[in-house]
Amino acid sequence: MFINLEHADIYTEITGSGTPMLMIHGNWCDHRLMKGCMENIFTAETEKNWKRIYFDLPGMGDTVLKKEISTTDDIYNIIEKFIDKTITEEIFYIASESYGSYLARMFIKKYPKRVGGIMMICPVVMPHVKDRNLPKKEIVSRDNEFYKTLHANNQETFDNMFAIQNSANWERYIKEVRSGVKKCDITLLKKIKKHGYGFKEDPDALDAPYKNPSLIITGRQDLSVGYKDSFALIEKYPNSDFVILDSAGHMLQIEQKEIFEQLVFNWLSRLK
Repeated sequence: MFINLEHADIYTEITGSGTPMLMIHGNWCDHRLMKGCMENIFTAETEKNWKRIYFDLPGMGDTVLKKEISTTDDIYNIIEKFIDKTITEEIFYIASESYGSYLARMFIKKYPKRVGGIMMICPVVMPHVKDRNLPKKEIVSRDNEFYKTLHANNQETFDNMFAIQNSANWERYIKEVRSGVKKCDITLLKKIKKHGYGFKEDPDALDAPYKNPSLIITGRQDLSVGYKDSFALIEKYPNSDFVILDSAGHMLQIEQKEIFEQLVFNWLSRLK
């Protein structure tokens, strides 16, 4: 379904009922990234308690822009209106990934009392790549026979996104991430990346530490955002589990599926 706003019609999928949890995916993909890694966690037992709100960010997926935007601040303003229209409860929760975690932290900065807890997967901390503290490239394991079947461009993507390279991980990437990449407004996202990717106001300049249960998961081999910059979040989120997963790149939710799901399940158990 679509949530109709002044600036955009936001493609939205709502699953389950109960306490609302907003799922914010990263850049250059769509809601399927979050749905692919989160829905398996909501078993029949927990499904009764959580209303999962998946949606496509402006410029991505099936969301339709009706007015021009050019910055991350513009995207955030649309999300804020989306929240106002879809979440009537005073308290809700956020699960986010990469750029989505950057957006989510601005909401925490502005409305900390409304967010009962947050989970961040491979969060963007430094918006500009030149400022990021990235690890050296390390491929932990590779199925060489499968790797050889991929086109050179796909091999490059695999190298940049995954530390564990096999057919199962690639298939999930195609289904949950690449499927969304094909729907992006590339021209718009490149413009935002060049001219307005960073917020005008620092989302991590909090008035007070955010003390609700949080989970921050990073990948030691993450070549996109790294893991060291996320250390700056620990004191700002003092009631957080902060985890660095080895043998994990920017797609850690795929590469380390079992550990990821257990971490999220533990976070959910701390929320109520």
